[in-house]
Amino acid sequence: MPGTFDLRVELPAALTGPTAAWRFVERFAARLGAPAGPDDGFPEAELAAAELRLGLRLPQAMRELYGRFGRRHDLLGGSRSLLPPEELEADGTALIWQAEKFWLYRIAVPLDRIAETDPPVLIDGSSQAYDDWEPFADRFSAACVETVMSENSLCGDWGGWRRECLAPDAARLEQSLTLVPPLLSTGGRDNADRWYAGADVLVHEDRSDEESELGWLYVRALTREALDGVRATLPGPWTETVDY
Repeated sequence: MPGTFDLRVELPAALTGPTAAWRFVERFAARLGAPAGPDDGFPEAELAAAELRLGLRLPQAMRELYGRFGRRHDLLGGSRSLLPPEELEADGTALIWQAEKFWLYRIAVPLDRIAETDPPVLIDGSSQAYDDWEPFADRFSAACVETVMSENSLCGDWGGWRRECLAPDAARLEQSLTLVPPLLSTGGRDNADRWYAGADVLVHEDRSDEESELGWLYVRALTREALDGVRATLPGPWTETVDY
């Protein structure tokens, strides 16, 4: 199975719903050489205790993620962390389930959509107050795929490389890689993110940094050859990111 894994095929399929998203996470983990196992998730008792404390029922897709992969920090951790069940927080507007450790923003599910199986996801746009929520992903399962991809573009054996975008990058990305469907809401974060995939490599173009004229590129590769190929196609001052 891992030998046939191709991000250009796997990513679009993963965005069709929870079942497809969890299959993608399993296949991605296997491709990394760290297959999912029966102890990767939180037990039902911990999820039930969190629901009792919060006074609400977690969305089914969230329960499935936590129950299957919630303890896989290599897949769901990095600059953003999946909050354990005992730290899930309902602030009156949204249920917060992810926290970013540098800019301190939060990822959440709106409480008025909490009963949906696969609800939309919000981001705290102000990074300071929980009353400034903006669209992040159309579905919780898609946000989980985005988490696996974004966090793994910042860490791992062949990841952790980034540089500022250069003028020739747009044409080179389109010529050498495949633009995959948006992982985030159309219009969310001002359409600041694009993902380009090869069979064994993902390049994340992030234009959300207002201090960078053209934005940033992050690369996550599954092999040394794929990483070297991206750096040859997109030459420039790449820097390894190691503080994750």
